[in-house]
Amino acid sequence: MKFAKTFLDRLRVFEQFLCFTAFMVMAGALVYDVLKRQFTGSGAFGAPQLGVIGMIVVSYIGIGLASAAGSHYRPRFADKVFPPKYDALMDRIGEFGFALFCAFMTFISIKVSLESYELKDVAPVLRNPIWPVQLTLAVGFGFVAVRHFLYGLYPAIKPVSGESAEVPSAEQVNEILHGQDSTGQRP
Repeated sequence: MKFAKTFLDRLRVFEQFLCFTAFMVMAGALVYDVLKRQFTGSGAFGAPQLGVIGMIVVSYIGIGLASAAGSHYRPRFADKVFPPKYDALMDRIGEFGFALFCAFMTFISIKVSLESYELKDVAPVLRNPIWPVQLTLAVGFGFVAVRHFLYGLYPAIKPVSGESAEVPSAEQVNEILHGQDSTGQRP
């Protein structure tokens, strides 16, 4: 269980890094476009399209961050169907069911990306291949599938619904990545 918790902590830091980087690309492209438009009268070629690509990456990788914080939407209509003594079992079934759904979506996303790769599909303005952008769906769903599979195996590591998704401090990152606190001691 400790390995799973450490793995998910590291995965969350990696997802935060990917989202931050994609957000900076998105914001940078749009700010550059607006500034260029103000000073030269014409926008930057492809900047809005690059901003959209950044937004897509943030959106699909961000699914995992919402899941890691327990703040994703979950249907609650069936919560009272079974007696309370089955709550733990139903939670596990729900986690494995959601992991299976996300694994299926990962599979479909990979198939779509491979088809775009084989057909050499490109974006209309930038003429860049679209399969890497489509692959972010597979990565996002894949991360969530792994996360919820581990939540099903080890319910104790599942976050409380609505837990904070804030960026960890440098001390927390050090502990997550190196297994030690700021003093260099292993917990």
